[in-house]
Amino acid sequence: MLLDTDVAGCVSSSLSSVLDERRRGTLLKCIEILEKVIPSIGDEDGTRYYERLHEMALLAAGLGDIDGGRHR
Repeated sequence: MLLDTDVAGCVSSSLSSVLDERRRGTLLKCIEILEKVIPSIGDEDGTRYYERLHEMALLAAGLGDIDGGRHR
């Protein structure tokens, strides 16, 4: 639950201004966690939800192109 709250807060901030280093760091940590957790989610709807959350985090962190759900 805290994971999606952190990502949502940082994404929201990125929509109104450039992310500060603290929020970008939070997003990078969330991205790492999501990449570890997503493969172990057994629920199809849950997997889709967290894949979308991962994509939003990548975009908000400014990591460029999304390639198959993993950052470059």
